[in-house]
Amino acid sequence: MNVLHHFMIPAVVLLLAACTAPPEAPQMTARTSTLSPKLPNGIVRTNGKGEIMAAAAGQARCVPTSPDAAAAALAATNRTRAARGLTPLRTNPRLQRAAEAHACEMAMRGAMTHAGTKTTGPMARAKGYGYAPRLTAENIAAGRFDLNRVLSEWNSSPDHLSNIVISGTQDYGIGQAVAADGKTTFWAAIYGKPKG
Repeated sequence: MNVLHHFMIPAVVLLLAACTAPPEAPQMTARTSTLSPKLPNGIVRTNGKGEIMAAAAGQARCVPTSPDAAAAALAATNRTRAARGLTPLRTNPRLQRAAEAHACEMAMRGAMTHAGTKTTGPMARAKGYGYAPRLTAENIAAGRFDLNRVLSEWNSSPDHLSNIVISGTQDYGIGQAVAADGKTTFWAAIYGKPKG
């Protein structure tokens, strides 16, 4: 089941969620997956409120983002920003750890959510890892897709794209973890602007 931002079908379903403050009015749209035309709602986008169960809770496989994956995600993100005349982001180790920890927590819970068990959202998580933010935004996803696919889905979603292209953001981190089912990958990306 693939969820972008914020299901279980024995094929590809993506769930996506984006978070910035303040949240806008709830809305939910869906579009058919390009990977499996047999799935009527292959990709589901939510408003980012609440939590959506995407897998069974349990022991997740949580590993640090590899330098190659972090560099590829950053390069793709910066290409999107450059196309709009925006300055490039840089990988920030504190945001990287915050994104990895949140992806891991979501995978252990089996739930896509911007709220952590001990944090209220990406700003609190960033602070918890020593980043002093003026601004944060977060994109999350859960499903059976790799890095290229999740970045593509975030770019094709207006709410997720709006987080990627926030003017003035400088820093970035991305994390992933695989749920107990061994199939559902949870993703978190945090975009930040530090104080000062």
